[in-house]
Amino acid sequence: MGVDQPSFLSLLETHEHLNAMFLLHQQALLAFDVELATMRLARFERELLSHMSVEEDLLMPVYARAGRIQGGPIEFYTGEHKRMLDFLARFNEKLKALKESQANLALGIIELFDVEAQFKQLMQHHDSRERNILYPALDSVTNDEERKDLLARCHDWNATCSTKNH
Repeated sequence: MGVDQPSFLSLLETHEHLNAMFLLHQQALLAFDVELATMRLARFERELLSHMSVEEDLLMPVYARAGRIQGGPIEFYTGEHKRMLDFLARFNEKLKALKESQANLALGIIELFDVEAQFKQLMQHHDSRERNILYPALDSVTNDEERKDLLARCHDWNATCSTKNH
Protein backbone atom coordinates (compact mmCIF):
# COMPACT_ATOMS: atom_id res chain seq x y z
CA MET A 1 0.00 0.00 0.00
CA GLY A 2 1.32 3.39 -0.94
CA VAL A 3 1.25 6.26 1.50
CA ASP A 4 -1.86 7.83 -0.07
CA GLN A 5 -3.73 4.60 -0.67
CA PRO A 6 -6.50 3.65 1.75
CA SER A 7 -5.86 0.60 3.89
CA PHE A 8 -7.96 -1.58 6.13
CA LEU A 9 -5.24 -1.08 8.73
CA SER A 10 -7.00 2.23 9.43
CA LEU A 11 -9.62 0.13 11.23
CA LEU A 12 -7.07 -0.41 13.99
CA GLU A 13 -8.18 3.02 15.24
CA THR A 14 -11.43 1.33 16.25
CA HIS A 15 -9.43 -1.22 18.24
CA GLU A 16 -7.60 1.60 20.04
CA HIS A 17 -10.94 3.28 20.79
CA LEU A 18 -12.35 0.02 22.18
CA ASN A 19 -9.26 -0.53 24.33
CA ALA A 20 -9.61 2.99 25.74
CA MET A 21 -13.29 2.36 26.51
CA PHE A 22 -12.47 -0.86 28.35
CA LEU A 23 -9.82 0.98 30.35
CA LEU A 24 -12.46 3.53 31.42
CA HIS A 25 -14.58 0.62 32.67
CA GLN A 26 -11.62 -0.68 34.67
CA GLN A 27 -10.88 2.77 36.07
CA ALA A 28 -14.44 2.93 37.39
CA LEU A 29 -13.86 -0.43 39.09
CA LEU A 30 -10.68 0.90 40.69
CA ALA A 31 -12.77 3.72 42.13
CA PHE A 32 -15.23 1.11 43.50
CA ASP A 33 -17.96 2.66 41.31
CA VAL A 34 -19.67 -0.53 40.20
CA GLU A 35 -22.61 1.35 38.67
CA LEU A 36 -20.36 3.46 36.44
CA ALA A 37 -18.23 0.42 35.59
CA THR A 38 -21.40 -1.41 34.52
CA MET A 39 -22.54 1.49 32.33
CA ARG A 40 -19.12 1.79 30.72
CA LEU A 41 -18.95 -1.94 30.08
CA ALA A 42 -22.40 -1.82 28.44
CA ARG A 43 -21.24 0.94 26.10
CA PHE A 44 -18.03 -0.96 25.34
CA GLU A 45 -20.07 -4.07 24.59
CA ARG A 46 -22.41 -2.22 22.19
CA GLU A 47 -19.49 -0.75 20.28
CA LEU A 48 -17.61 -4.06 20.23
CA LEU A 49 -20.72 -5.80 18.89
CA SER A 50 -21.01 -3.17 16.18
CA HIS A 51 -17.37 -3.66 15.21
CA MET A 52 -17.80 -7.44 15.16
CA SER A 53 -20.88 -7.04 12.99
CA VAL A 54 -18.91 -4.91 10.51
CA GLU A 55 -16.22 -7.55 10.33
CA GLU A 56 -18.51 -10.54 10.07
CA ASP A 57 -21.21 -9.09 7.79
CA LEU A 58 -19.21 -6.73 5.62
CA LEU A 59 -15.55 -7.74 5.64
CA MET A 60 -15.49 -11.53 6.03
CA PRO A 61 -17.26 -12.15 2.69
CA VAL A 62 -14.54 -10.04 0.99
CA TYR A 63 -11.80 -11.74 3.03
CA ALA A 64 -13.04 -15.12 1.79
CA ARG A 65 -11.82 -14.14 -1.70
CA ALA A 66 -8.23 -14.45 -0.40
CA GLY A 67 -8.72 -18.19 0.01
CA ARG A 68 -7.68 -20.18 3.03
CA ILE A 69 -4.82 -18.39 4.80
CA GLN A 70 -2.69 -20.27 7.31
CA GLY A 71 -3.26 -18.80 10.76
CA GLY A 72 -6.23 -16.80 9.56
CA PRO A 73 -9.27 -18.85 8.57
CA ILE A 74 -12.57 -17.03 9.05
CA GLU A 75 -13.49 -19.47 11.82
CA PHE A 76 -10.61 -18.15 13.93
CA TYR A 77 -12.02 -14.62 13.85
CA THR A 78 -15.62 -15.60 14.49
CA GLY A 79 -14.53 -18.04 17.20
CA GLU A 80 -12.59 -15.30 18.94
CA HIS A 81 -15.62 -13.02 18.66
CA LYS A 82 -17.72 -15.67 20.37
CA ARG A 83 -15.14 -16.09 23.14
CA MET A 84 -15.12 -12.32 23.69
CA LEU A 85 -18.90 -12.31 24.02
CA ASP A 86 -18.70 -15.20 26.49
CA PHE A 87 -16.24 -13.17 28.57
CA LEU A 88 -18.56 -10.15 28.49
CA ALA A 89 -21.45 -12.27 29.74
CA ARG A 90 -19.24 -13.39 32.66
CA PHE A 91 -18.28 -9.78 33.41
CA ASN A 92 -21.91 -8.71 33.44
CA GLU A 93 -22.81 -11.54 35.83
CA LYS A 94 -19.95 -10.60 38.14
CA LEU A 95 -20.90 -6.90 38.08
CA LYS A 96 -24.50 -7.79 38.91
CA ALA A 97 -23.29 -9.86 41.86
CA LEU A 98 -21.06 -6.99 43.01
CA LYS A 99 -24.00 -4.57 42.92
CA GLU A 100 -26.23 -6.96 44.86
CA SER A 101 -23.70 -7.68 47.60
CA GLN A 102 -20.93 -5.26 48.37
CA ALA A 103 -19.82 -7.26 51.41
CA ASN A 104 -16.42 -8.05 49.94
CA LEU A 105 -16.28 -5.53 47.11
CA ALA A 106 -12.48 -5.27 46.89
CA LEU A 107 -12.06 -9.05 46.60
CA GLY A 108 -14.81 -9.24 43.98
CA ILE A 109 -13.18 -6.51 41.90
CA ILE A 110 -9.80 -8.25 42.11
CA GLU A 111 -11.42 -11.48 40.90
CA LEU A 112 -13.06 -9.58 38.04
CA PHE A 113 -9.73 -7.98 37.09
CA ASP A 114 -8.16 -11.46 36.94
CA VAL A 115 -10.74 -12.62 34.40
CA GLU A 116 -10.57 -9.31 32.53
CA ALA A 117 -6.81 -9.81 32.15
CA GLN A 118 -7.54 -13.00 30.19
CA PHE A 119 -10.03 -11.08 28.06
CA LYS A 120 -7.47 -8.38 27.34
CA GLN A 121 -4.96 -11.04 26.24
CA LEU A 122 -7.57 -12.44 23.85
CA MET A 123 -8.28 -8.94 22.53
CA GLN A 124 -4.56 -8.35 22.02
CA HIS A 125 -4.17 -11.67 20.18
CA HIS A 126 -7.22 -10.90 18.04
CA ASP A 127 -5.90 -7.43 17.25
CA SER A 128 -2.55 -8.91 16.22
CA ARG A 129 -4.23 -11.47 13.94
CA GLU A 130 -6.27 -8.73 12.27
CA ARG A 131 -3.25 -6.38 11.99
CA ASN A 132 -1.01 -9.06 10.48
CA ILE A 133 -3.41 -11.23 8.48
CA LEU A 134 -7.00 -10.00 8.03
CA TYR A 135 -6.48 -6.35 7.14
CA PRO A 136 -3.46 -6.91 4.83
CA ALA A 137 -5.38 -9.70 3.05
CA LEU A 138 -8.37 -7.39 2.60
CA ASP A 139 -6.02 -4.77 1.16
CA SER A 140 -4.63 -7.35 -1.29
CA VAL A 141 -8.00 -8.62 -2.58
CA THR A 142 -9.58 -5.20 -3.12
CA ASN A 143 -8.81 -2.41 -5.53
CA ASP A 144 -8.65 1.23 -4.43
CA GLU A 145 -12.26 1.96 -5.32
CA GLU A 146 -13.70 -1.07 -3.51
CA ARG A 147 -11.40 -0.47 -0.54
CA LYS A 148 -12.52 3.18 -0.24
CA ASP A 149 -16.17 2.11 -0.44
CA LEU A 150 -15.81 -0.63 2.16
CA LEU A 151 -13.82 1.57 4.52
CA ALA A 152 -16.40 4.35 4.23
CA ARG A 153 -19.13 1.84 5.05
CA CYS A 154 -17.12 0.54 8.04
CA HIS A 155 -16.55 4.06 9.36
CA ASP A 156 -20.21 5.00 8.79
CA TRP A 157 -21.31 1.87 10.66
CA ASN A 158 -18.99 2.63 13.58
CA ALA A 159 -19.97 6.33 13.61
CA THR A 160 -23.65 5.39 13.70
CA CYS A 161 -22.97 3.08 16.64
CA SER A 162 -21.00 5.75 18.52
CA THR A 163 -23.72 8.33 17.93
CA LYS A 164 -26.40 5.97 19.24
CA ASN A 165 -24.35 5.30 22.36
CA HIS A 166 -23.80 8.90 23.47
